[in-house]
Amino acid sequence: MIARLDFPVTSPADFARLRRRFADLPMQPKVLLSREGGTDISSPGRQSLSLLVGEETAGALYATDVYLSPGFGAPPHHQPTEEELWYLLEGELDVRVATRTARLKPGSFAFIPRNTTHTFKNNGTSPVRLLAWNSPAGHERAFEEMGRKAREGVTAFPELQEIFKAHEIVLHADPAQTAANDVPGGALAPKLVGAKAYGRPVSKDGVSARILLDAGESAGVFEVADVLMEQGALLQSREEHAETCLYFTRGSATLDIDGGGHDVGAGAFAFVPRRHALRVTGAGTEPVHFVTWTTRTVA
Repeated sequence: MIARLDFPVTSPADFARLRRRFADLPMQPKVLLSREGGTDISSPGRQSLSLLVGEETAGALYATDVYLSPGFGAPPHHQPTEEELWYLLEGELDVRVATRTARLKPGSFAFIPRNTTHTFKNNGTSPVRLLAWNSPAGHERAFEEMGRKAREGVTAFPELQEIFKAHEIVLHADPAQTAANDVPGGALAPKLVGAKAYGRPVSKDGVSARILLDAGESAGVFEVADVLMEQGALLQSREEHAETCLYFTRGSATLDIDGGGHDVGAGAFAFVPRRHALRVTGAGTEPVHFVTWTTRTVA
């Protein structure tokens, strides 16, 4: 595990310098056999475990597995310097992305480009579980600061304004406020994919997938797929210019990175940097299901 950079962030300029420091660090493959292997960055209303942080990805991305308590939500906001992506694992979550509202159910996906308004709330009676990732990394530092403030008794969003401002998160003072990319025709279009909207299907040799986001929809940066593999089926790749992540939701598989094998199941996570070979083989009697995404760093 790469050591954490001790770099306080008190302004957007600090945040930009932190990201430049991230970019100087090496990348190494990472496998977590369960979410409990993540780093706890929880705060009131959200039990969050970081699966991947900027120090581990040369600043390319950050990923978290988070439970949102009933009644918890975030006010309308946008980020001017990063993209955000969501995949709902459990429960139902009411969201707004740009001008569109929806109730996400397990298997739903959202792509939120920079300068796009978004908000969410768990209006149910049970926790909601969300897989979220941001690119570039750094968002995790804001959550760390929120946790620190919570230990001091400060939890209300208005009282956390300075943290958000320093980490390039713009809270909307007025719910009617918009961001530059909310209007159709922007540089990157937001996207919401419902659990039953299967997107573009891809099937081959015991592997079936629905493409949630392709490179053409994200200026060449992201590709996201929802994958189902039968027993004995094989998926393999070696990306030359992109990082790959996998998150397993059910079933069992053998995950091999550069010849090193791991038996994985629900809750397992893997990060495969560019130029590392990946092989996934379906195991057990039930199909294995996982979400996979690739991220390309664009200068």
